Amino acid sequence: MIKIAWNNTILHASPGDTVAVALYRHGIVSIASTRKLHEPMGYSGSYVGGVLARVDGQPNIRLDQQPVRDGMRVESQNRWPGASCDLLSLARFLPPRWVYGGFEHGRFTPRHGRAYLLWERLLAHLAGVGRPPPRPRSASERPARKLGVDVLVAGGGPAGQKAANDIARTGRTVALVSRGTTLGRYAQAMGVTPLALHKDIIVLSGMELCGSYRRGSLMIAAPMEYESGAVAIEAESLVLATGKSSMPPMVRNSHLPGVMDAHTALLLGHFHAVPAGKAIAVVGTGAETMVAQRLALLGSTVVYCGHVSELTCIHGHSRVTGIDIGNRRIRCDAMVHAGAWRSDPSLAFQTGAEGVFQVSDVMSVDADTSCVGFCHEPDQDIHVPDMMDPAVRICPCMDVTAGEVTDLIDRAVTDPEILKRLTSCGMGPCQGFPCWESMLALLAKRTGQPVDSLVRPSHRPPRRALTVAQAAGLCDVVQPL
Repeated sequence: MIKIAWNNTILHASPGDTVAVALYRHGIVSIASTRKLHEPMGYSGSYVGGVLARVDGQPNIRLDQQPVRDGMRVESQNRWPGASCDLLSLARFLPPRWVYGGFEHGRFTPRHGRAYLLWERLLAHLAGVGRPPPRPRSASERPARKLGVDVLVAGGGPAGQKAANDIARTGRTVALVSRGTTLGRYAQAMGVTPLALHKDIIVLSGMELCGSYRRGSLMIAAPMEYESGAVAIEAESLVLATGKSSMPPMVRNSHLPGVMDAHTALLLGHFHAVPAGKAIAVVGTGAETMVAQRLALLGSTVVYCGHVSELTCIHGHSRVTGIDIGNRRIRCDAMVHAGAWRSDPSLAFQTGAEGVFQVSDVMSVDADTSCVGFCHEPDQDIHVPDMMDPAVRICPCMDVTAGEVTDLIDRAVTDPEILKRLTSCGMGPCQGFPCWESMLALLAKRTGQPVDSLVRPSHRPPRRALTVAQAAGLCDVVQPL
């Protein structure tokens, strides 16, 4: 049995657990806090900010990707003066408008002299998610390697495996990149048997494609293990088999610990025998019944299953305690959402937009790029209630609310890029996904425009997976632009 320390409390973990799984196994669902109001966040599968913590003194480690090891010390961050008593959480009682984007530039704040320096230091403390480590890590680079193939397949699910097999049988060289250390994790959690891979396929598991450069001809894959080096991949063709992610419902408290996407809930149950809760509600856009049945087979008690449009509110303070379906209250301690389903557009955007100043949504693509599987299907529209609750978190990690966004829209600020800058939506750990999906859905609803007609903010590379040491290691394998 592995022992870890969480905020100075010793916990037992099982081999194969990530830290997030180990905490959830012990009923610890509140891991992190939102940036401004310090509201609780946890392991959701949707928001990276909910699983960031200090590990052995190093800040901002993703606990959903960090394997447990005996003796590791894990601490929550962005809490003052300590984890057990966060006085900064009193900010929740401030009037919402006081913490809208730009509050730090108030006309009554000091602008020069010692008072300004003190004000600046205070804001840095309030805005800081994690303290610097007491002893910095070794500054040495993580040597990278270069790989050249005919085709690169992004995504290790059934669609990606099939595409890679088909390509390998034609004699072309192919590499398959998968974020999971096990291929097809979600499919396996749903009871699907993984395919046998062709022997000539180069498998890069436990890695994330964090950037597409030179119009898709150069891709960078970053390993989840920070001590390992990145891989620079040159490919003539790119196949996206990245599937889709479930978007959090646009109702009050959808950021609370206990709200979880179907992918995460199924992985917990299938690979770790940890239920998402004692009483689970499942909502979705058509897949909810299938997901609920699978969760029940994995040992969960499902107390409700229905369409996400029927959900009107999620209740709870530090975690989910119930949901409202119309005028009916249902008691539950976890809510799993299975849709609306949308693809992360980052890689496709980067492949077609590198070095191009964004003036329209029409981008030329030099690389041979295609989509297969669920990724190839149209994205589903996110349900936006007619009476939108202004307290709904559009971007929880930056505490951007529906009220803040609609206030700007009603003042004729309708450019998504400007909305992003004025609110900081998508400028935290999420890097725009899924938060920009929610922002664009609200903008479309408020203005009557089709969501597909809206020009997205820029998804610039690299994504969050790459460390500075890994980036430095690419110097010897990637030629300057």
